Amino acid sequence: MAAGHSCGGKSVLEEAVKEYEEGRYKETIFIVRHHFRRGGERHPDLLFIAGKAYLRLGSEAEAEDAFAECFSKDTTKADAISDYFKEEAKTSMESGLALKGKRFMRQAILYDGELSLNFGFYNARAGDIMAEQKDYVGAVRFYESFLDAYPDTSGAADVMMSLGNAYEEMGEIEKAIELYRRLHDRYPKSRLKTTVIWKLENLLYRMAEESYEGGNLEEAENLLADLASSASAPLVRERANFLLGEVSEQNGDTRAALRYYREVVNLNLGSSGRLLEKAKERIEALEFAKKRQ
Repeated sequence: MAAGHSCGGKSVLEEAVKEYEEGRYKETIFIVRHHFRRGGERHPDLLFIAGKAYLRLGSEAEAEDAFAECFSKDTTKADAISDYFKEEAKTSMESGLALKGKRFMRQAILYDGELSLNFGFYNARAGDIMAEQKDYVGAVRFYESFLDAYPDTSGAADVMMSLGNAYEEMGEIEKAIELYRRLHDRYPKSRLKTTVIWKLENLLYRMAEESYEGGNLEEAENLLADLASSASAPLVRERANFLLGEVSEQNGDTRAALRYYREVVNLNLGSSGRLLEKAKERIEALEFAKKRQ
């Protein structure tokens, strides 16, 4: 037998499993620890059953140590450890023990070598954990799994917002824009509406700025057109009009450039700011150049 024999002829592992299955978790741990104290092999299977028993008794630190040693001795135990923590996480969540559930989720994710975990209705919570760890690829996987399975739940809008944030952190700006547009169209009366619009407008401006800097003036102009006239955020309208002024200058259209720069001034009547001052400077320079022609 892999873990030696007990006095009754059964292996230590068989004795430990029997006690565990009958709900005698303290006895399970006693059998395993007694075996170890006698110099018995610290077999992965014994460490695994001890970890489960510790967890049943609420001794999370001891359980984590046992599972960690089990994994260090046999990495093929990763899936079994992950699955056990997953089930414990779901049970805790269903019992209203959110913090405990999140701790178990973190452990399940830690041992998820195949990246195949599925927490069902609690995938969104798992996505939050991954986002906290700045693993946005993992966060996206869990958020998308939740939305695929539960698109019409009351929390779906919040999960879509979290998914959009993850896309942004990954630099997937086009995906984030598409997601925010879907969110806006699907939940037009959501409490998130203002935030969604703000994010959408700022990302569109960011794309336009990148297009301009990359020399794609036509694409920049197309992206800026609506923002300059109808963006809900005054700052976005200001930036969009100013950048359209720069695009127009690059295109040699002085009249259009002056119109956009003057709009920046109009948007800032009675105030001052960096773009306002730059717009005034460009108006002065362009008008001076026109007089010299």
